[in-house]
Amino acid sequence: MLDNNEIKDILGIQPVAQATQDVTKASIDGLSTFLGSIFKPGLEELGYLLKDHVRTWRLNNIVRTLQKAKGMMYFDGQDLQLTANARVGLSIMEGCSEVDSEELQNMWAGLFVSSCTPDGRDDSNMNFVDLLRRMSSVEAKIIDYACTHCKKTLFPNKLLLPQSLKVSYDALVKITGIDDVYRLDCELDHMRSIELLDPDGLFASGGGFKADDANLEANISPSALALMLYYKTHPNGKSPIDYWGDDVVLYEGK
Repeated sequence: MLDNNEIKDILGIQPVAQATQDVTKASIDGLSTFLGSIFKPGLEELGYLLKDHVRTWRLNNIVRTLQKAKGMMYFDGQDLQLTANARVGLSIMEGCSEVDSEELQNMWAGLFVSSCTPDGRDDSNMNFVDLLRRMSSVEAKIIDYACTHCKKTLFPNKLLLPQSLKVSYDALVKITGIDDVYRLDCELDHMRSIELLDPDGLFASGGGFKADDANLEANISPSALALMLYYKTHPNGKSPIDYWGDDVVLYEGK
């Protein structure tokens, strides 16, 4: 645990206070204590960005994301000592610095929290860092809707797979806020290419729009990978089965 003087020395708050126009001293102080407790490499990275005036926009994005992460921390009734894996944590800070959308910042924040473990050695969330960096804010909205609205099938071996989900074009416009069929078609194509939609899964039958469908119904069936991405970016301390609760149905065979 670092004391306040060590934290401020790393951050270099005083000489750059005026340069961080949109980042209040109160915000920085709050995050200093937070990162000083669980993730010293992130504290040093924050200090580096604070000293580079050109990177104020990136710094603001990181600060907003980490503030969200701080609010998401859960402790199961006790003050656990958690540490973020250095490789994962720094990759998350780099990734979240590039986005200012609320949807993506929330996901980055959740991934940061789920990367904190008692020993700080778990680097499994690196699998999701690359996915998040490749996603747009529109895709984040689609994933959020698809994963929360589809049923999940629990198999005897404890694997959990999402069932198929289709929505009308009008519904997709409401979900994303985008009324542009070409833009939406491109987003869905990209989501299939990074395997967030499941065109060939057990319950799905083609992802996205079909050219011969006059009604433009979209198959937004999430993949098992997308379901786990959602789970990892919405930390709560529960197992996936318990997390999804009433949305889980038992597999009854073919």
